[in-house]
Amino acid sequence: LLRVQVMTLILGIFLLLAGTAACLFVLVGTTKQTWTSPLFIIGVIFLGLVILLAAFDLYIVRRNKPVMVFSSIGPLETIKEGAPGALRLLAPFLRVAAISLVIVALARPQVATTEADVFAEGMDMVLTLDLSTSMEAVDFSPPGHRRRTSRIQGAKEVIRKFVQQRSEDRLGLVVFAAEAFTQCPLSLDYSILVSILKSLKTGVIKDGTAIGNAIIVSINRLKDSDAKSKAIILITDGDDNASKISPVQAAQMARDLNIHVFTILVGKGGKVPYPVGPNIFGQMQYQKVEIRTNPELLKKIASISKGKFYRAVDKEALQEDFQDILDHMEKTRLMDPGRFTRHTEVFQLALLPALLALLLELAMRWTRYRRFP
Repeated sequence: LLRVQVMTLILGIFLLLAGTAACLFVLVGTTKQTWTSPLFIIGVIFLGLVILLAAFDLYIVRRNKPVMVFSSIGPLETIKEGAPGALRLLAPFLRVAAISLVIVALARPQVATTEADVFAEGMDMVLTLDLSTSMEAVDFSPPGHRRRTSRIQGAKEVIRKFVQQRSEDRLGLVVFAAEAFTQCPLSLDYSILVSILKSLKTGVIKDGTAIGNAIIVSINRLKDSDAKSKAIILITDGDDNASKISPVQAAQMARDLNIHVFTILVGKGGKVPYPVGPNIFGQMQYQKVEIRTNPELLKKIASISKGKFYRAVDKEALQEDFQDILDHMEKTRLMDPGRFTRHTEVFQLALLPALLALLLELAMRWTRYRRFP
């Protein structure tokens, strides 16, 4: 029994150190917290195995209680009472410390860093995203891919990766359907932009496609910028049918302000599968519908504003389009005035010593300083 406990203890310490190191490497060692990283998942599995080993060891101890049979208790009465020793008194304090540190970790402590007047080499770009209901069409998967991906879902994923890869470019976000709204002004605080992007969904704005209005709202976000490189990245899947101002006139205004409009038409065009509601078993049903597009209009907008027209049929093509846009842009020096705060999670710094204290306390109670009987 003792040999099994020693082997379990050694294996538990190894899994704890390996799992904690893997998790900390992802959470602290990188600028982005990638919770879906394979290394982070392996670390969590190792930490879970530590808990299972502790439960297994506890089960063995409870099931195999030591028993000593004496014909007389006389010899025991002659044994002097020994001192518990300093380490025996340390065990209760280790458990209290472990519980306290776990409580601190659950509170999710953060370190706030405030930055002011951030200077950077980069460009100003406004991401203008179509949120009309036609963006729910599920024709944005690569060839041979079984998982259905909607246009809006694919566009959001590509934009999120694009934003996370930026470090010195000021970005803004405008959304539109029948009307256009600013969701995020130009900023270097990408965490806010990603958070807003996650919450976007179709059907919130009155349905329609107002490309002209979207360009005007985007221009308003860029017209006061002192950057040499200013661009609007317009992502849509349809034809203009709700603008109060002609998209061509909006493109001419962008050209006069030295703003390049890069237009991206997403989707394959023609009849595409569109969700029409769940069946009696709760599974989503799809129906082929015709979604009207106007690539000639988008080409004209890009030509007038000295931008470029793209057509993306899946996420990989859209990523390539974004990279090509960056290659066309010229960098300049800019400043992001004001103050903003970045928050970094540090709960793992309390969780690691808590696990170590708990493991040491269990090792003491189950080996040298185990109570008998």
